[in-house]
Amino acid sequence: MKNKIINLTQDLISIPSWVDNQTNEIKINQFIFNYLKQNSQLTVIKQQVNKDRFNILASNSTKIQTLIIGHTDTVGINQGWTTDPIKPIIKNGKLFGRGATDMKSGLAAMILLACQKKLPDNLGFLFYVDEEYNFVGIKKFINDFGTKIKPKSIISLDGSELKIANGCRGLIEISATIGGVSCHAATPQNGINAIEVATKSIEKLKDYLSQFKNPELGNTTINLALIQGGKAANVVPDSCQIILDIRPSKKEINANFIIKQLKLFISQQGGNLIDFQIKFNFGSWLTPKSKLINLGLNFKEINSSGFIDIQLLWQAFKQPKCLTIGAGTQGTAHTSNEYVEIKKLIQLETVLSDIIKKI
Repeated sequence: MKNKIINLTQDLISIPSWVDNQTNEIKINQFIFNYLKQNSQLTVIKQQVNKDRFNILASNSTKIQTLIIGHTDTVGINQGWTTDPIKPIIKNGKLFGRGATDMKSGLAAMILLACQKKLPDNLGFLFYVDEEYNFVGIKKFINDFGTKIKPKSIISLDGSELKIANGCRGLIEISATIGGVSCHAATPQNGINAIEVATKSIEKLKDYLSQFKNPELGNTTINLALIQGGKAANVVPDSCQIILDIRPSKKEINANFIIKQLKLFISQQGGNLIDFQIKFNFGSWLTPKSKLINLGLNFKEINSSGFIDIQLLWQAFKQPKCLTIGAGTQGTAHTSNEYVEIKKLIQLETVLSDIIKKI
């Protein structure tokens, strides 16, 4: 079996599945769909997402109690690769290739588990698109199945180091235009510099949000991801565009909360919030460790982890037990020379089989 998971991970890495004008998840999802149809005893269906893209749901019951999930897309190819990222290679006990960690190793474990002859009852597997981009796959699944199934446990294979992650901070992304008053640069006191209003207001917002902490999830953080303004050196800018990325660790922090505070701080600087757009507005999620301790696995520190879209399912299905697990190597996702350790990849099969028996 150990060669099977290695070979299958290599096969999956060899199918590009980042999303751009020429590439998406269609080929890899068709590969997974055909594999499950040919090798599993499950009912396997396609769920159309948009145009030709589709999710895959495989299950042995219409009353799914345990749902195992994994996304089939990856990020694109960045600079710095010393090997071909879609021609997987094994070197020094590591399997290199785009998606090795995030998360084609996890997909391989899911597929092989789904093809086992004896599985627990009421088990489902969701292979979905667009996790790395706009979450359209998981949103479509919730839209179509949110009232049709009631899972008590959800397991994401988008994890690492064979350790359980039992929560993560949320994700809020806001674009905004901040207004000031233009004037000649020789007399800046006659105007209101929109760029200065933006930076000072964001610093105030950062200080304000620092009080919202969770013992496990850590601090609520804010990143000024983009700032752009000004037309000429001799003109005080009257508008400024910003993009903010906020990672809330408390449930009361949402996009409307952020907008309200930002408006206040901007007005205190003499500026105004001209307009704004909310791209993402996802809260945090947290499953108590006490509900997962029986699995006998170590827990990851989750106070600085990225957003995991299992949160959308946790919220939609009324907070069932949720966890992430995976063989991926911490810190290599989205990087050049991404890899997974062969030893942990092989262990993942056993770990996953044990989890579904105990959860």
